[in-house]
Amino acid sequence: MARRKKLENTSLEEQLEYVEQEIRTKESDLKELRQKAKELQKEIEEKQKDELFKALIASGKTIDEVMRYLKTDKEIIKV
Repeated sequence: MARRKKLENTSLEEQLEYVEQEIRTKESDLKELRQKAKELQKEIEEKQKDELFKALIASGKTIDEVMRYLKTDKEIIKV
C-alpha cells in the first residue's frame, strides 16, 4: 500500500484537496450513521408496539375499553 505524503510536505492546493476529500468522507459517514439511527429508532418503536399489543391481548380487554380508559379525565397515566 502506498504511503501518503505528510501533509506539511505538500502544496497548499494538495492540502486543500485532501481536506475537502476528508470532509466528503465524513459527510458520507455521517449520513450513513443518521440512516442507521433512524432504522434503530424504527425497530425500537416496532418492538414497543408489539409489547403494547401483547399486553392488550393478555389483559382480556377490548381496544374500545382500553381507549375509553385512556381518555378518561380521572385517570392519569405516568410514563
